[in-house]
Amino acid sequence: MLGDIIYIWKFRDMIIELTHRELRGKYKGSVLGFLWTYINPLLQILVYSFVFSQIFRSGIEKFHIYLIVSMFPFNFFTGGVIQGLGSVRYQGDLVKKVYFPRQILPIVSLTVNFINMLISFAIIYSILLISGWGIALKQQIWLIPVMLIEYFFSLGLALLLSAVEVYFRDIEHIVSVLMMVWMYFTPMFYSIDIIPEKFLPVFYWNPMLYVISMYQQILYYKVSPNLMYMWKAILFALFIMFIGSVVFKILEKRFAEEL
Repeated sequence: MLGDIIYIWKFRDMIIELTHRELRGKYKGSVLGFLWTYINPLLQILVYSFVFSQIFRSGIEKFHIYLIVSMFPFNFFTGGVIQGLGSVRYQGDLVKKVYFPRQILPIVSLTVNFINMLISFAIIYSILLISGWGIALKQQIWLIPVMLIEYFFSLGLALLLSAVEVYFRDIEHIVSVLMMVWMYFTPMFYSIDIIPEKFLPVFYWNPMLYVISMYQQILYYKVSPNLMYMWKAILFALFIMFIGSVVFKILEKRFAEEL
């Protein structure tokens, strides 16, 4: 696996160029351009805030802030994985004509979404300051390892699914549905404290529970992230990266034939 990382690193200029091209072309011809990246989640947040604070009352103070610091990171995860999932198949001509490490394609898709999430923190911080909730400056350094954990967990999943999707096209639709279910099984619309104890073991097998909870701890509760959560998230990320890399390497041998 380390050898693969070193080999892919040699193609870093290609990754940078493809990422730049993807960012530049994503909203080409669109009047609002990059703003669409943030308009959609902000509208989602407005709707969910109304529903869960006014109708199905969550009991969480300033629920819209709790939701904002959770939704943007989760949207990076879902967007990165879903776009990464189709990255190999949609670049079929490139795969068949040019030699390069095929892992680059899901890496580029994920990196584009990661950059969008980084930019979205301007919105998150603005809302935290304008609302008077505030920011714990000392805790912000913890966002770096949390973001990296989420990035590599998402990348492992994208590698796994993008390789399988070349052979089994329906997986794209299955994953879209599963991502919606995954969102509701991750404590973003409610606090983990309200989950009945008998269901907690099931929830604790959700890697995104640890990731999103750490964002909430840093940005909403303004405390250092739970180190046990961090270690569990790291283990999940390493495991998925290993599985994704191995499966991708096995299945990529017949990509050109299947595409």
